[in-house]
Amino acid sequence: MLSSKNSTRADRDRQILDRARAAPMAPRWVFTLQGWNNYVHEMVELPDLAASHPPGTPVLSDDVRLRYHGHLRMVSHPLFDKALLKTSRLLLANGNRREGLLDRVIDGPPGTGKTFLLRVIGREFQRSVEDRQGGHENQIPVVHIAAPQDPENVANWVWEIADFLGLTPAPRDVEELLQVRRIPDLSQPVWRVMERSSTRLLLVDGLQRVHPDHLVPFLAYMEKLREELGISTIFCGTGSRKILQAAQDRAVHTSEALQGLAERAPVITGDDGTKHPLLPQVSPSRLPVTWLDPVPLYSGDQETWPSILRGFEENLCLHRLSEHALVKEAKYLHARTGGYFKLLSQLICQAAMAAIEIGSEDITRELLEDIDIGG
Repeated sequence: MLSSKNSTRADRDRQILDRARAAPMAPRWVFTLQGWNNYVHEMVELPDLAASHPPGTPVLSDDVRLRYHGHLRMVSHPLFDKALLKTSRLLLANGNRREGLLDRVIDGPPGTGKTFLLRVIGREFQRSVEDRQGGHENQIPVVHIAAPQDPENVANWVWEIADFLGLTPAPRDVEELLQVRRIPDLSQPVWRVMERSSTRLLLVDGLQRVHPDHLVPFLAYMEKLREELGISTIFCGTGSRKILQAAQDRAVHTSEALQGLAERAPVITGDDGTKHPLLPQVSPSRLPVTWLDPVPLYSGDQETWPSILRGFEENLCLHRLSEHALVKEAKYLHARTGGYFKLLSQLICQAAMAAIEIGSEDITRELLEDIDIGG
């Protein structure tokens, strides 16, 4: 029985990771409902090499292989896969309760894949909901927003959600478009739409642009969403862990009830009068954090950086690709990119596109050295 359970779990994990690797790396208009749904259901397929133009044939900018190599597919990444599976289980747990929900934070240096991970989590969650319940027209499982340009007022945060849902009024003419517009309070319409649409997950990207003081009012609105609608939130951005912790601390100081609780001595007095200290002092407001670092390169290791390069090799669609073209350049590629996924993806994608354009159909050290990624 235990073996059967482990097999079922492994099959589910494999499905989650396979869906992640088929996700587009360049989603279009994901901050609108239609654009988000297009991203959720789009699958990146490896082009048929046999059906493509032969080597040396002039190619246009809309050539299917050029467009494919413009972003490639996501490859297996140990840290990324682990974070995706952990978050999927967290959301599964949240979906079976109406109290005690946990939100999550995705943090790490720029260029490590945080935003892509955030969107893949939302994509997988929505697809799993649709698999269980079917895709209903009025169902909106996931809302994806970016931190507003002016985050000081909670109305601006709500406006971002309303804009995703298509509730924001468009300017009537050019004159109105150029005027400074007063943001209306759309909190109630947003609330009603998410309630009727069974929204369960809110993705918030770009938290690095927000000061903790500006986040405090939105935390109160989110708490209401979480407690009354069962909506989980995932925050993403460099430094988001500290920003959220600081905002939560400020929220405590603005609440007399919580402030009084915080000032209480951390002890329990037993029936016999003995005082027992509460250890360790853990704050339940602290959120679980997924931290994405640059991918390391260890001496003799074949399961981290080299495995990622093998994944890229498998996704390349070139006529004359040399065996282990990327893996044999593992040290060079790590020195060029520092292990940052953004730089690695750009370097390989541009090299593959160049190989098609010049007709070499292979990725060599000479070709890689000619690609400028700023690394």
